[in-house]
Amino acid sequence: MHSISIIYYYHTFAIVRAKKHTETIDSKLKTAWQIVSRMYNTEASLHNATIAMAHFLLNVDSKEGSYASDIAQQLGMEGTSLSRIILSLEEKKYIVRTDTHTDKRKRKITLTKKGKEQKELAKSAVRNFNLFVENKIGKQRLEAFFQTIDEISSIAEERSKLLKPVSSSVKERKGQSSINQ
Repeated sequence: MHSISIIYYYHTFAIVRAKKHTETIDSKLKTAWQIVSRMYNTEASLHNATIAMAHFLLNVDSKEGSYASDIAQQLGMEGTSLSRIILSLEEKKYIVRTDTHTDKRKRKITLTKKGKEQKELAKSAVRNFNLFVENKIGKQRLEAFFQTIDEISSIAEERSKLLKPVSSSVKERKGQSSINQ
């Protein structure tokens, strides 16, 4: 029994070692996103925009407007990056910021007519690419891809939650050992 597990371990290790660096989940996801991002940036540049601007516009509520803090959370962006995008969008007259009546510190971002047009272009680019991919690989494979990506995301979230308590318990132990000394 013991020799079987060693052989299995060796066999598994050999398979893992034989894989190229680019055959990891994270590198495949990153490489694919870089290629897709480059494609979207090329398309956005034809409309005097960037993919970051398009993502921002896609996350602004077309009717009610949105707060920058809400958009930042949806995009997972830092404040400084977001500020640059907002300034660029204001310069291009795609958005306007208005003070709210209840809290003068908060400013609502609304789309201008030009901004709504850009948002529609961005939506169209995303839809067209999705249809193009579906036509190339088929609806069934695309659905399987989405299911697989969702499962990988869930597994990563689950692992992330498991890792957080471990790091805090390690800090607690370090804190206790320094107290005991």
